[in-house]
Amino acid sequence: MRHIRTLFHGRAVLALLLALSFVTLAAGPAGAASSSVLDATCTGGNTTTYQPGLTNTPATVTVQGTISMDCVSTDLTTPLLLHGTIAGGGTGTLSCALLQSPTSGSSTIVWTTIGGGSYAVSAYDYTTSLSPGTSGTTVLTLTGTVTSGLYEGDGILLATVFVNLDLAACSSPTGLTSRSGAVTAEFSSLL
Repeated sequence: MRHIRTLFHGRAVLALLLALSFVTLAAGPAGAASSSVLDATCTGGNTTTYQPGLTNTPATVTVQGTISMDCVSTDLTTPLLLHGTIAGGGTGTLSCALLQSPTSGSSTIVWTTIGGGSYAVSAYDYTTSLSPGTSGTTVLTLTGTVTSGLYEGDGILLATVFVNLDLAACSSPTGLTSRSGAVTAEFSSLL
């Protein structure tokens, strides 16, 4: 399966961290008052690693992350079953506190049909927010718009529920070296 690897620098690494930590897609861009049609729903997982581990003190950190999700499309112009991958990495000055900051950015999704056939790429712009979930989880929500490629013009809402955001690790000598979570996503076109 193809992966897109994009290099980010400085503050853009934070945007990548948050984007790679996301996912519940909404019907249309945030604040949209129009009706919408659901084009695809997705579920999957997100894994992000930090080297060296994040601590409470800002330091230069290398970040690598991947979101992998399987999707069911209701849009009759695309295959019924798709697999989407978002992959990226970079280096920047980060700390555990910066993971809690909202951000914005751009990224891409590589789509293949289930079974491995190459299909398309989608580029999208996004903003993120972080909120407490149930039972000690943290929910990273990404909202945005697909700017080109498959589902161009669709609103996107992605959410990742992090179950292992061990902020106590931020005080340890090795720091927070990774986090992962369940991903859900929806792509919706405005009527």
